[in-house]
Amino acid sequence: MMDDAAVFSVLSKCFGSVEKDEWKQMTHSAAWAEFMDGVRRLLQDDTRFGKQASPIERMQVRAPMQEFLSDNEVDELFCPPLFEEKQGFAARHFTGGLPQSAIPVESLYTDWSTPGNVNPLIGKQKGLYLGASARYMRALIEQLGLEVPAEYADCPDHLALELDLVAVLLRSGMDAEARQFVAERFDWLTDYRLKLLKLDDDARFYISLVDVILGICAEQRAESESGQTA
Repeated sequence: MMDDAAVFSVLSKCFGSVEKDEWKQMTHSAAWAEFMDGVRRLLQDDTRFGKQASPIERMQVRAPMQEFLSDNEVDELFCPPLFEEKQGFAARHFTGGLPQSAIPVESLYTDWSTPGNVNPLIGKQKGLYLGASARYMRALIEQLGLEVPAEYADCPDHLALELDLVAVLLRSGMDAEARQFVAERFDWLTDYRLKLLKLDDDARFYISLVDVILGICAEQRAESESGQTA
């Protein structure tokens, strides 16, 4: 059974770079079915985020995916792209400076500001790298004793890195911190989803993944809020 950390690791690799053999292994029917079961669990088992399921919990009857996603989204998720298709989509849309660029970097979808004040030339603008979210992510990663990978040096708030950080927190036993991160970090994906919808390309698989992340965030946010009011 795939644990929550592994689910976030797979989500991360869907938006980041991955070797061909690893992608083929990840998306093999049995492995992908485990991932989908993990997604289903995260969308509805908000009270056990990061916890290992007991034998009884593993036998629990879960609501179908269609309770949380549309039929079309479920169909897309059950048919991940081939490696060549993933690479082609990334080359067209996950690369900067292209007419159809749709890079999953938080700073590009949030108001840009400098520490302590707003730059009058670019303040409150969107579409710029290295905003507050990038500085936050870099500081958090360094606080954990880790380094930002070289490929993300200019965009430490890339979605792949944010999702992978959730996996790192869970594997480190920092379940509460992971829950808080998930509950607070991904609001920008609503704007990113709109960007994907406007592409002249079939982005349904990635839109479905974004909806999965937003659904998990909603569950964790609700649990965090209920814990604060209890």
